[in-house]
Amino acid sequence: MRWLSALSLVLFAAATLLAENVKGTQASPLDFANLRKVERSIDGRIERFDTESPMYVIGATRGVYVEGTGLVFSVEVSLAPAVGITPFFTKLKPEEIEKIYNAKRARVPVIRDLLLSALPELAESLPALPAGEDVMVAVTMFYFPYEKLDGMPRQMVVRGDVAELRKLLVAGQQVPSAKVAAIGKVFVY
Repeated sequence: MRWLSALSLVLFAAATLLAENVKGTQASPLDFANLRKVERSIDGRIERFDTESPMYVIGATRGVYVEGTGLVFSVEVSLAPAVGITPFFTKLKPEEIEKIYNAKRARVPVIRDLLLSALPELAESLPALPAGEDVMVAVTMFYFPYEKLDGMPRQMVVRGDVAELRKLLVAGQQVPSAKVAAIGKVFVY
């Protein structure tokens, strides 16, 4: 009988804590079903860039809303095809490593421009995102341990004010990255 009282007390405490946590939960201004579509559109934009020599989305894009700041999309990308080391393929020749390095190095400005030109469409596709907040895309670059990394970025973040980005849109036209760069910011780490 005593254990029943103890169990009741534990259940009451757990229910009280759960109720307090739920009370503190705020509704997001975003439509999460639409947010998932936008996440997939970012993945598709990256993967379809060059079907002959693709960039690979290693970790699917995820969007996180931070009230007062905006929406942050995060994705992990391999900038160019590279071979992983396996028990059957244990070492690359120096010229192969250099070839992969040069291919990825050439893609750094490409991914920058691709993401910048996507920002206005992202801002427009999320109409509930308040003016005064930002939309950001953070890309973490994927590298195999054997790869040459001299001067290669580990992360790149592009961001812009939602209201300013929406002003750039003209129906049916993609906004050039240079136009977005004039009002956006790019951080390379």
